Amino acid sequence: MSKSRSLLPFWQSAYIGTSFGGPVFLWLVVITALGTTRALWDLVQEIFWFPQSVALARVEDLVTFFRVSEMLNAGESAVVYTPEAFKFGLSERLQDLIFLNPPHSLPVFYVFSWVDFGALKLVALLLTIATLVFIARTLRLNWPLTALFVLSAGTVQVLLRLNLSVFVIGLIVLALSQAPRRPIVAGLALALATIKPQYGLLIPFFLLGIGAWRCFFTATAATLGLAALALFAFGPQVFVSYWASFAHPLYQGYSLTALDWDFSVRSTLGRLGAGLELRSFGVVLAMIIGAVLAYKLPKNWPYELRVGFLLLISAAVAPSIMYYSWPLYCAGILYMALTIPYWPNWLQFLAGLTWMQPFIYILLNSYLPAATSSHAVLVFCLIAINPAAFFYAFKQSEEPAWLIRDLPRTG
Repeated sequence: MSKSRSLLPFWQSAYIGTSFGGPVFLWLVVITALGTTRALWDLVQEIFWFPQSVALARVEDLVTFFRVSEMLNAGESAVVYTPEAFKFGLSERLQDLIFLNPPHSLPVFYVFSWVDFGALKLVALLLTIATLVFIARTLRLNWPLTALFVLSAGTVQVLLRLNLSVFVIGLIVLALSQAPRRPIVAGLALALATIKPQYGLLIPFFLLGIGAWRCFFTATAATLGLAALALFAFGPQVFVSYWASFAHPLYQGYSLTALDWDFSVRSTLGRLGAGLELRSFGVVLAMIIGAVLAYKLPKNWPYELRVGFLLLISAAVAPSIMYYSWPLYCAGILYMALTIPYWPNWLQFLAGLTWMQPFIYILLNSYLPAATSSHAVLVFCLIAINPAAFFYAFKQSEEPAWLIRDLPRTG
């Protein structure tokens, strides 16, 4: 890492202005990290509560995966997608949990209940923090900036919920960083990321657009291999049950509800009063637009710049995205900072304002909870504006030399 990427002094814009977006953006990142640190301090007892039994657990997505593992090990794979069977034995406060991941994820979850829940949670927390560090270091951030990323990437919600999102996003970042040089490794990482597919739906179009055929076919073959493993281990009934679950009222209710942390196209349209048909149309239309953009990203752009746009577009059009998925947006921004070292002040402010929204949500949830629904609409708008804003700023630049010249180009 060059000297220009060191964290201090903030006030010398010429010193940091060629490394991390610029001083306005960096200060907003610092403010977010300080707020996140305070929130983590207030919630330390909840985050680091390690119950030995899942019955004593908080409402965490890790409970879902542990319960699935229990059912698989008990020979109940055929009913993991049946809410009545899934909820059996869970405490009353955990009754809203349902299992949504596709069947080829089951071999991954099979081992979760081999240890008690407290031990599994400790491992999950450590791996979550390690994955956040891995994302930042993969993008060549130095240690001070890595710390700012770890404390800014929706970390409070990530640690409270213990969802798989951060691991899937880490796999996506690994795959995209390795696709030009190690397509087999990248393809295997993408195949594993499909256990939670909504963040990577645009990646196949991106790979086809850059001609990364080996990566594309490796990911396809490995995903089919996972599906075959699930079919062999758990039988065809689990696939039948999965497709049948979409007709269950509880799953349909999930798709209809504008969830608390969800600021996706689907939930945003729901908050604006749109019916299910219009929401479904909006999601499909957004995905089509995103796929076209991912495929058409100009081949004369630096590879990292295209990846940055891909991740920002993916965050904007994902069928569901919540604050524990925030590293997806942050990784896109980091790719932009890696490629475009200095942004106009207005763009620094827009990107920094968007970056800090998980912290803003914490403040609103504490002091003005009635505003969180409206705030989610604002967050979606900010997410959707970011790729357009970067494209506009890039096109308006009169100095193409503001791009780092020594980045590898592909395609």
